[in-house]
Amino acid sequence: MIEVLREARVPAGADQVWAIVSDPARAADWFDFSDRTEVVLGEGVGQKRVQYGHWGRKKSEIDQEIIAWEPGRLLAWKHLEERLEGKPAPKFAASTVFRIELDGDDEATTVRLRSTQEPAGLVKGWVMKAFGTKDIERNLERSLERLRALVAQ
Repeated sequence: MIEVLREARVPAGADQVWAIVSDPARAADWFDFSDRTEVVLGEGVGQKRVQYGHWGRKKSEIDQEIIAWEPGRLLAWKHLEERLEGKPAPKFAASTVFRIELDGDDEATTVRLRSTQEPAGLVKGWVMKAFGTKDIERNLERSLERLRALVAQ
C-alpha cells in the first residue's frame, strides 16, 4: 500500500471548508488535480463523478464513486476508471482511494488530504513510489495552499 498524506490548518470553520471541498463545481478552485469535476449520477455515498484534469502534460479523466460522505467531517472516493488523452491509462494501481478529512470548529479546520493506492504488482509499486509519489505530494501541498487562499478571500 502506498499512502500520501498532507495536512494543513485552514483559517475557516469546518462548515465553510466542507461547503468548498464537497462541491464538485468548486473542485477546480482548489483541488490541483481537477480542471473541472462533473456529477454523473446521484448524491452522497454512491454518487458517480468524472474529474477532468492533467497528469503531467496529458489530459486526464478519472471516473469516481463516492464511498464516504459525512458532512463537515469526511469525503472519500475511489477511482473506477482512469484515462489519459481519452484512452485507458496504464494500470499501475489495483485500487486508488482519496480522502478529505476535516477536524475543526468555528474558527479553524485541520484538513487532511490522503491518497491510498494498492500497486498492481511489485514492479509497478516500485515505479509508483519512485516517480508518482513526489507528484502526488506536490499536488496535495498546492491544493492545501489554494484552499487556504480561497477561504481567506
